[in-house]
Amino acid sequence: METGVVESGVVGSTAGLLGGFAARHAVGRASYPARVIVTPALLLQSIEPEARDGLLQLAFLAPFAIFGGILAWRVARTLPAEPAGRLPRDPAIGALGMLGYLFAGALGAALAASLSAPLGVEDEQFARLFRGVAGNLLQVALVVALISSKAFVDAPRAAGSRGRALLEGVAAFVIAVPAVAFLGLAVQWLLPILGLPTAPETSHETLVLLREKGDALFTALTLAHVAVLVPLAEEAAWRGLMQPAIRRAGVPALAACATTAVLFAGIHWSVLAPEGRAVGLTMLVTLGFALGLLRERTGGILAPVLVHALFNAANVAMTLGSPGAPPR
Repeated sequence: METGVVESGVVGSTAGLLGGFAARHAVGRASYPARVIVTPALLLQSIEPEARDGLLQLAFLAPFAIFGGILAWRVARTLPAEPAGRLPRDPAIGALGMLGYLFAGALGAALAASLSAPLGVEDEQFARLFRGVAGNLLQVALVVALISSKAFVDAPRAAGSRGRALLEGVAAFVIAVPAVAFLGLAVQWLLPILGLPTAPETSHETLVLLREKGDALFTALTLAHVAVLVPLAEEAAWRGLMQPAIRRAGVPALAACATTAVLFAGIHWSVLAPEGRAVGLTMLVTLGFALGLLRERTGGILAPVLVHALFNAANVAMTLGSPGAPPR
């Protein structure tokens, strides 16, 4: 799923910045405390409103992002060397399982496409949702069957309890989301400085369709899909298959988390608007790394599924609550 809705700012003009510096010079003869208080305010006033809003949002999120980064670093440093939970007997099993996961998604979508007309699903948006649901269901069935089979074994370190995993998932969501939003907003703010177009308010294909559709039934079904089925399918594959396979190959925990996060973000390339890929991929890599840390810490996918589900649900809520969204 994708990428969240990020409020964007546009870089202020050179003339505006020069005006800010002129204003600072004007208060140069004031006392030092007065300059400390007045100068930042005058500089902010000289920047265009959208850019100023972006800076204020970054300033608000910065302490939370720093706190989350410090906690993530502490967790990363205390991860046990040995993996936990279910591991493939051979790394190749995980790689083949991922190929099967991708094939199952395509097969499920093709079967749903062939059944859309007989079942009377004529609306293209509903048909697309039907294809996505069918593909994810087949993916979940395949991955769960594989992880539960004799092709996987229990790691030397047992997974933690489900209750603890749920608590850690909720805590990770509260801690990680501000950091994800901060990095996405920072990239968005930097894009005009680099001469690149800013990202649209909504970049993910599913969120764009949800925003444009304006249908209560479609909204409810989409929410159920992206907040339940998508997290289950994607976490079963990426943190249930891919990351354990990488660990089985002898890769250290942090490198396995980073590798899986990059691959996880890359698979979303086609569903992100071209102008929104820089922001979207930044956020997805950050989120994927946090999910990987949770997999290593808890030894299972329950906590990553919960964080992923809450993240997707929050994105849907922000999309529906944003200005310009059609009434339902």
